[in-house]
Amino acid sequence: MISPPTSFVYDFAANKLRRADGHPIELALVLACRHVAAEAHGLAMRVNTLRFTTFHSDDTQEHASLLHLFNLGIRHRKEILLNSRAPDFLSWEQAQAMKSLHPHFAPVIDHWRAHGKGWEVVRLFTDCECSVTPSIWHDFVASTLNLVSQHPEFLSKARGHGLEYMPVDSFGSLPARTPEQDLYDDNRTLSLCEARPMPWQITHMEELAELRELTTGPGLYGRNIKYTYSAASVALRLLQSMPKAARDNIRKVLLIEDRESIAFPQSHGTGFIDICRNHPQLKVERFVSLWGNALPMSDADLHIRRSGCQDFFDKGYRTFDGCDANSISKGVGTWIMEARALPSLGMPHGSFTLVLDGDPLPEQTSQVFKIIQRDAAWQTALDICYARRILPRPSWFEQRLHTAGFIHEDFPEAVGAISLHSSLIRTNFPVCAPYDVEQLLREHEGWTPNDWEAGWALHEPREFLTEAPLPPWHQLRWQHVIR
Repeated sequence: MISPPTSFVYDFAANKLRRADGHPIELALVLACRHVAAEAHGLAMRVNTLRFTTFHSDDTQEHASLLHLFNLGIRHRKEILLNSRAPDFLSWEQAQAMKSLHPHFAPVIDHWRAHGKGWEVVRLFTDCECSVTPSIWHDFVASTLNLVSQHPEFLSKARGHGLEYMPVDSFGSLPARTPEQDLYDDNRTLSLCEARPMPWQITHMEELAELRELTTGPGLYGRNIKYTYSAASVALRLLQSMPKAARDNIRKVLLIEDRESIAFPQSHGTGFIDICRNHPQLKVERFVSLWGNALPMSDADLHIRRSGCQDFFDKGYRTFDGCDANSISKGVGTWIMEARALPSLGMPHGSFTLVLDGDPLPEQTSQVFKIIQRDAAWQTALDICYARRILPRPSWFEQRLHTAGFIHEDFPEAVGAISLHSSLIRTNFPVCAPYDVEQLLREHEGWTPNDWEAGWALHEPREFLTEAPLPPWHQLRWQHVIR
């Protein structure tokens, strides 16, 4: 008989579901009786939750590293090529059309037309500077590049155009390239403009070979890092291999993002939009572990991790390291803003929930989340100061590139909507009362822009350490390194 409702877990190597105890799903007794089988068809899927976690193995290390770096490289090359050619080939009519389609990025389009190519635009999409929802930004880049590439002189001007800086993220950087490899020919340029890889898709090696043509380089940086598939990617791999009739019986999918993963994992919920639209009975809950995943590491820790220098840990040099409070809102905020964008991209209401997972330290995680609430209040306070003309309003670029208190567009509203019971984004730890913005304004009356800038960095506490049962912070995140 079918076991009581529990969960099925995913066997990546076999691309099959198994019982939570690791044994195969056994339906032989049910299927022995044709009448019972007809009544029970799909019952196992309906009463059991499908559970997926992040996945890494020696067998998938190379594939996952290539998938990550090619996704990173294609996005980067699109951005550089667009920033180089848009000032020349984006007509006034096209600019107005793009501003209508992407009003959030109207200042970028105006900058191109008024000032030409700009490093301000380049800095928008580096990890440390990005204050816009990344997937929305990349959609804008792709659609604008597609429009610009239709200009009759685009190919001739793009010919010979190469990289101008190398993108770096927590998994490493793109490989170094020779001048000859940097040159674009017409076919590569057109292929680049048309390429729209879906970062949540675990592609076949044959497809990776096609992506390699756009980002080819010798070797990889950061080979000691465990390149891990997100739970969302793993789930989509199975769901997309199943017939629709089988998916019709699935009621709940649980995604456990317990460690860092490849290829812009914050955006991988987008991969479920079509499935949720075609299967309205399906509910997806995506748990992102704050301690094991979303809380960012310091620049120093990232450098050490990429270098794989074990001595830093064996000799106790990092023993007292913690999570830097100044980086928390940016790191967790990207997860929040990507999930918040899903309904506008077509995700049905109630089909998808992002859960900020504070286990196994719910009380301490509440204190971490207070940092996010404080930064949301700080951003609101600055907006009020601009509106009341207490402070001069910075330009669109200045606010995003040079104002520490600006986290993300609509960040305060997104944080204010989060609770233990909110539908799109919720927590599994208590959420403290929000900060009083008016009190914040009274406490800092008379402050200059420089005062607000310096004051933002004075978080209390300055960093967070893990507690039992978790290992120390530096050891927890060092588990992602191949030793």
